[in-house]
Amino acid sequence: MKKLQLILGLALVGSLAGFGMYYSKYSSMKKEYANNMHALTDTIETYKGKNGQLVAEKTLLSGDIDLLKVVNEDLKNELNNMKVKNPSQVVYVETEVVNEVHDTTYIIDNQLPYQKKDFNFSNNFRQLEGFMELNDNNLGLNITKDITIVDYTLAIKDNKVYLSSTNPYVQYNEIQGLTVPKQKKPKFSIGIGPQIGVGYDLINKQPGVFAGIGLNASYNLVSF
Repeated sequence: MKKLQLILGLALVGSLAGFGMYYSKYSSMKKEYANNMHALTDTIETYKGKNGQLVAEKTLLSGDIDLLKVVNEDLKNELNNMKVKNPSQVVYVETEVVNEVHDTTYIIDNQLPYQKKDFNFSNNFRQLEGFMELNDNNLGLNITKDITIVDYTLAIKDNKVYLSSTNPYVQYNEIQGLTVPKQKKPKFSIGIGPQIGVGYDLINKQPGVFAGIGLNASYNLVSF
């Protein structure tokens, strides 16, 4: 009778362990699949921050680094080129700066064989300087300085990347990335330890208190 109870107990513990691990893996895969479908199909969302700057938001893929071989081989190759092994997160950003259009009119003095006009269209985000010169019938344009100032602030939360720049002329064309999930500790635990409780004695057919060493199994049901 005791052997039968032990066998049944072990079978129950094994079944609970198998069910718990299967359910945990199924839930994790389902969540990861939904996240990746959203990451592959949604577009870059933008909104204005508290200071009026444009903030770009994009969902990242979730999975192993090898997933990049399937969805973005160029990014995987770039990662190899950087010699960065086993990163926890990878983000690729493609932007362009659409600067202001400047035009001006110069009055040409036909009595002068050589004329030179300087220009400076610099602002807080771009330094654009140069000059135009007219030498007889030859007109030349010379740009002596053309520097664009771009800064980025990047934050990642809940597998979403948030990107902002103080340069208002920055446009976000593409944002891609990957987060490698951390390995979670198993929620199921099993062990041998002391037990005490109230039960029903099937042999003597009466309730009673029992104590001793037994097999314990537990699963964190709250995580469901």
